[in-house]
Amino acid sequence: FQFDRKMLAADKLQLQSALKQQATALKEKEFQLHHTNLMTVGTQAAMLTACNITMLIEFQPPLWSSDFSASPAALLYLPRLVKFLYYTCNVYALCCNIIVVSSTTVLAVLGTSLALRGPDGSMIVATEGLYAERARIFSKFGKGLVGTISAAFFACFLILHWETALVASSMCLYTAREIFRFYSRVKKTFDFDENTEAIDLNSLFTGAANIVAQPSDLFNRAMQRANGLREGGRTRDEETNSFLNNL
Repeated sequence: FQFDRKMLAADKLQLQSALKQQATALKEKEFQLHHTNLMTVGTQAAMLTACNITMLIEFQPPLWSSDFSASPAALLYLPRLVKFLYYTCNVYALCCNIIVVSSTTVLAVLGTSLALRGPDGSMIVATEGLYAERARIFSKFGKGLVGTISAAFFACFLILHWETALVASSMCLYTAREIFRFYSRVKKTFDFDENTEAIDLNSLFTGAANIVAQPSDLFNRAMQRANGLREGGRTRDEETNSFLNNL
């Protein structure tokens, strides 16, 4: 009966170790998922940044059309207002996209370094860190996208005649509407309550199942046996017999 208890204790430690290894593997897959998503968003933000820089530097708004020459007030204030809105939206989108690119780069470098070279439990910290910053980065990317579409909307009135500008600006509004509708529909489909429905594996590392946190003599000897440590040049059979006798 005493030997059975000892074997059960050893099997329990082995099971806890296997569970921790499987939980670490799941966290590693989650880390790779967040890392890939952030890199994808960063790449798209870099492309939008190049577009915003081109719209800011290369595009020169022409002189206001003579269609409004009969109205001095419109000729004086309306062009400046449209240019103000155009450059404001474009610069705002440029800044948001640059923030996204820099943030994803920093997370990719520091997060990967912590996950692979950090102490025990670093994979959990790195994964949770990427997930916590994910919403903020996606929000900045969305704002940059809205700013880019808004700048294109006002650019239509700067370079086109009013009838053509109305059609082109309507297309910009339609694009923004479709993007928002698609985002709302997808978010509703994949939304869940993180407090009650999300799977939490942290208990395997910080709870009672964390075998590292159990400072028992039995655990230390079992880990030495599992890692194949040999004391005093003993053979594996001698070490196994000594381990079972000490139990």
